[in-house]
Amino acid sequence: MHRGIFLIILLFANLVSGQEITLLDAETKEPVINAVLYNNDKSKTVLSDFDGKCDISVFDRNERITLRHLSYQTKRSTKQLLLKRGGKVYFSLKREQLDEVVMSISKWEQQKKDIPQKIVSINAQAIAFTNPQTSADLLQSSGKIFVQKSQLGGGSPMIRGFATNRLVLSVDGVRMNNAIFRGGNIQNIISIDPFTVKNTEVVFGPGSVIYGSDAIGGVMNFITNKPQFSTVESLEISGSMNYRYASGNDENTGHFDINIGSQKWAFLTSASYNNFSDLKMGSHGPDSYLRNQYVKRLNGQDVLVQNENPRIQIPTSYDQINLMQKISFRPNNNWSYDLGLFLSGTSDYSRYDRLIRPDSTGTGLRSAEWFYGPQKWFMGNMQVSNKGRGRFYDGLRITGAFQNFKESRNERQFQDPIRNTTKENIVPGRPLRHI
Repeated sequence: MHRGIFLIILLFANLVSGQEITLLDAETKEPVINAVLYNNDKSKTVLSDFDGKCDISVFDRNERITLRHLSYQTKRSTKQLLLKRGGKVYFSLKREQLDEVVMSISKWEQQKKDIPQKIVSINAQAIAFTNPQTSADLLQSSGKIFVQKSQLGGGSPMIRGFATNRLVLSVDGVRMNNAIFRGGNIQNIISIDPFTVKNTEVVFGPGSVIYGSDAIGGVMNFITNKPQFSTVESLEISGSMNYRYASGNDENTGHFDINIGSQKWAFLTSASYNNFSDLKMGSHGPDSYLRNQYVKRLNGQDVLVQNENPRIQIPTSYDQINLMQKISFRPNNNWSYDLGLFLSGTSDYSRYDRLIRPDSTGTGLRSAEWFYGPQKWFMGNMQVSNKGRGRFYDGLRITGAFQNFKESRNERQFQDPIRNTTKENIVPGRPLRHI
């Protein structure tokens, strides 16, 4: 008799275990806890336990069952299908769309839904995916901004027909250009290292209330990476290295960054070097773009030389170096002190569209030389931030910054021994100097 009772219990246990399923995360294979299973009228409900298991014996064989969890996508099936698949059900995470946080409008964190202007935000993930060679290419790859490029080493963004001194370039909340810049296209945006950009926000339309009267067309705000503090008591060190080669212009680019952080101090060092050879045109372009001949200086005379490969745009090569150093001090959760130093420098780079202009006869070239001299940019900024409610403010940020630009334009006509050179030394807040 005891043996019969034991067999009945064993048979019942096997029957129950045969109607048990396990709910698992599709990526981590971890059990899904507290998922609810119910029928159409919700008269029968079952919860998964800490092992992700649940007994579905209460449901009929062909009864429609809904499997739901707040963090995962809802599934629907029948008892028969669930058991036929081996008793394991895999859940996929539910992707939640959060409101973007922007800084470029009011120079303070703000929800995108609260901003009336049209904004395009390019985050670090999108930047890493497009892998732009320069910050001008970063904006152009968004498909929302037109970038005028007269040569390989250049890029002048345009928004709604406005450019240069009718737009504002901002780096970490500090204006990069102002009204003393000339109205023609300028290439200062290439001084921003795309490897250091964490997020880019482009505001379409006037931003004069915050940034001044010259922000008529829009604002482009580049937010660079910040030093990371340690989350434990010990020192944390992290970094990365990158190398890139591109066959279109024989680009060789190297980059490294290192972050050293404690709980109160954090240091971030970044360095990038770019070397671009002459740009090569695609094989299906129009013949009018071919570089059939170029000017070469031999024995003090300008000579027209036939280009062995007309698809190679001679001369468009140049190189560039970008350095960034950031130091952050956080004595407590309310106050933070941030120092940022930026240094960028290029070699000479030619303005290609001027070098391919024909002369009056149509058989030669008008210019023998037309190039920008080394473009150098230095910026140092110090920011003091306070979070929390004060008597007269909810948040406080004080910024002090210094910038210096050095660049030149050099032009010489064919067979003309005199080169016209214009040098500019721009310190925002001081008159423009022409040398």
